Amino acid sequence: MRDVVLKPGRERSLRRRHPWVLSGSVADGGGEASPGEWVRVVSAEGEVLGFGHVSPASQIRVRMLYFGKEAPGDGLLVERIEAAVARRAGDPLLESTDAVRLVNAEGDGLPGLVVDRYGDTAVVRLSSAGMAARRDLLIRSLRSACGVSAGYERADAPAARREGVAPAEGAWWGAPPPERLTIHEGERSYAVNVLHGQKTGFYLDQRDARERVERLAQGRRVLDLFSYSGGFAVAAARGGAARVTLVESSADALDLARHNLEANAPDTDARFERSDAFRFVRGCEERFDLIVIDPPPLARRRNDVTRATRAYKDVLLFALHRAAPGARILCFSCSHHVGPDLFRKVCFGASLDAKRPLQVVGELGLPSDHPVALDHPEGRYLSGLDLLA
Repeated sequence: MRDVVLKPGRERSLRRRHPWVLSGSVADGGGEASPGEWVRVVSAEGEVLGFGHVSPASQIRVRMLYFGKEAPGDGLLVERIEAAVARRAGDPLLESTDAVRLVNAEGDGLPGLVVDRYGDTAVVRLSSAGMAARRDLLIRSLRSACGVSAGYERADAPAARREGVAPAEGAWWGAPPPERLTIHEGERSYAVNVLHGQKTGFYLDQRDARERVERLAQGRRVLDLFSYSGGFAVAAARGGAARVTLVESSADALDLARHNLEANAPDTDARFERSDAFRFVRGCEERFDLIVIDPPPLARRRNDVTRATRAYKDVLLFALHRAAPGARILCFSCSHHVGPDLFRKVCFGASLDAKRPLQVVGELGLPSDHPVALDHPEGRYLSGLDLLA
């Protein structure tokens, strides 16, 4: 096994079990190591710190999987996959849904691997050279552990470019999924496009927030900005909303939202707006009692933070102009670069500019099938506030 040797004084994060070794910390990158190969990481003084998968082309040079002196094998991945899937199966908080994240990358000690189950289909995304190099092992392990009839890989082209590997997409076992699968969250059902939809097809990480919206919606006029396929809108309609307005720029997503609303609450007074949400909320003159603001990632890199915080503030500011007295506003950031503290400051700034005092009545985040390792705070990417206007 090749060694990756750190520069002097660069081992501190590894002693705290952080799973990333950045290229700037590396003195000797492992010579001729192949992408995804197991490597041993050692300090400048020669102390063995742990083992991981190397990615010579990536800024994250090594993704650590084991901290210790003795080298593990690929059996470690199999054990962790089995443990992750078994924990979800025994989680009482997930009993009412058939759509669950089974493996959450670093949160389950498996960096570069995400697996979501949609009914009887597992959808996989690989974002590291180490996982891409072990497709055959992952196929066998996941097929055995998941117990579903089909497995499908969604390509992650940006990650493949960063890692210096070829993107891949296609069936791992069983038949390729249809254009639309139907999943359930309690009494709600959703058609999901796992072939072309966002992420692996649906925002499973907002399950708990959708439940809150359903409980809050009775008799309220609801505005769902960045509605995508109608996750929050369906929850509001099921909860008895007086009216639901969906705003989404994608025609395909809005068509799927229309289908989902019709399947769950066909008598709902619903308005579908194909529009940029930022532009819509600036020009809208209606009043709403419940507003959901869930934009896509606006800060994918640290350099995006300034622009992203301005955008978050802008959309919340104009949403406050449309909020009726006593309205509830659920707003979210889905980037670890804009964490809970910064996001709260952004909301405070919008409140001041709008001259609308706000109360925080709840904090929203990731559900139990999206665990975050304390060793890896970057895994906490979703921050949300339930605000009373």
